[in-house]
Amino acid sequence: MGDEHYILCERTDGVAIISYDRPHRRNAWDVGMYRALRAAIERANADNAIGAIVIAATGPVFCAGVDLKAAPEPRDPVTGKRPNMATLAMADGDSWLHLLARSKPVVAAIQGAAIGAGVTQMLAMDLRIGAESSSFSFPFVRLGTMPELGATALLPQLIGYGRALDLCLNAATIDAREAERIGLISRVVPDAMLRDTAIAAAQAIAGFDRDAVRITKAMFEHNRGETDPDRLLARERDGFVEQIRLRRAAIDIAGATGG
Repeated sequence: MGDEHYILCERTDGVAIISYDRPHRRNAWDVGMYRALRAAIERANADNAIGAIVIAATGPVFCAGVDLKAAPEPRDPVTGKRPNMATLAMADGDSWLHLLARSKPVVAAIQGAAIGAGVTQMLAMDLRIGAESSSFSFPFVRLGTMPELGATALLPQLIGYGRALDLCLNAATIDAREAERIGLISRVVPDAMLRDTAIAAAQAIAGFDRDAVRITKAMFEHNRGETDPDRLLARERDGFVEQIRLRRAAIDIAGATGG
C-alpha cells in the first residue's frame, strides 16, 4: 500500500499486522486511510495463509478518531456527492461492523490515546489489548456529536448499559487499568511488550482449526443479543453440523490423496 495512505502491512507466521502510520495527524482516520485499512483487511481475509489480524499503530497515539481537518474528497462522478467517513464506515450492508463481522479474528493493540472513533472502532474487534500508556476517551457530547460505529449497542454489551452511558454522557477519559477493570480491554501489558503480546495472541488463534475459529466467531456474532433460546440453540446445532461436515470432507480428501 502506498505511503500516501498511511497504512503499513506486514505478515508473520499466519498473522497479518496492519499498522496506522499517520502520526502527524495522530493516526486519525480520513477517507483515504479508511479505504486503505479496509483493503488491507480484505486482502488478509482472502489470503489462506493468514489466520488472524493485528491492528496496531506507530507513534505515541493509537488513533485520535476522525480527522475533522481532512481536505474534502472529490465528488463521485456518478452520484455527485463527496464521500466522507460517515457514508463509508456506516454504509448500509457494508459498514465497518459488517467488515469486521465477516473478517478473520482481529486483535487490537492499543498504545497511547484512543479518542472518539479511536475507541468505537475497536469495539467490533475480537480481542483488545492495551499498553500501560493507553487511555480511552469518549468526547462526543462535549464536541456536540454522538458515538458512532455501533458504539451505542456494542459499548453497553462490553461494559454494561449504565457504565457505558456514564462514560459517554460525561465525555470521560479512562486509563488502561480502569479500561481493563470494566472489560473494555481484556488485558494490560507494558508498552514494550504490546506488539509481541498482540502478535502472540493472533498466532495462537491462527494455529487453531480455521473452520472451528470461523464458526465460533460466527456463533457469537449471530447470537449477540439473541433472547429466544430455540433460535440460539438452533444456530449452535447448525454450527456443529457444519463442523462435522467439513471435518468429514477433509478426511475424504486426505484419503483420496493419500494424505
